[in-house]
Amino acid sequence: MKTQMRFQKILSYVTLVIAALCLVFTVSFLTGGMGNVHYYTPLEGGVLNDKINAENFVNASQEFVGTMLILSIVFILVAATLFITASNKRRNYYITNYIAIGVVAAFAIALAVYLFIGVGNVMNLFYNDIAWEAGTNGGKNYADMFNANYPVNKSAANFIIGYALGALVVCTSAVHVLNLVWKIKLMKGEKALLQGGLVKEVA
Repeated sequence: MKTQMRFQKILSYVTLVIAALCLVFTVSFLTGGMGNVHYYTPLEGGVLNDKINAENFVNASQEFVGTMLILSIVFILVAATLFITASNKRRNYYITNYIAIGVVAAFAIALAVYLFIGVGNVMNLFYNDIAWEAGTNGGKNYADMFNANYPVNKSAANFIIGYALGALVVCTSAVHVLNLVWKIKLMKGEKALLQGGLVKEVA
């Protein structure tokens, strides 16, 4: 049981860190070269001047970031319930512990699904919807959006990080479920030993 209790404590802290990473990823998603695309969809006299067809990308990416911001904050709060219910250190679990772990595991899956779908949608618009040729020397609309004061970068780094983070969140959910199964098994083992009049600890 001691090994499992050490593991559940580590898992609780790791979950909180991963939730915080989701927030960091979200607030930094549109920074740098990719975020600079919005400089090329200016309002001129209150009318959108979208010469590079980036409006769909800008709107989708802002919606994605807005939703992920809310989900990330909620994820942090949900992860905090592991500590509020003492699921990180309790030897025997009660109904509140099962609820907390179940909510964490379920919410993590929901967030990961949205993250995968959102990143995929934004990435598709970024690479396939924007008229990149209109923002280069040959397009005549802008001198060169890749070397301007606000240069655009077509790097896929943010998308790759998003997918990797989503996979990590899924793994976190799975580990919580497996850890709960392990916990229940050990609790049953200890109960059986106590009923048999033994005090030997279940490993």
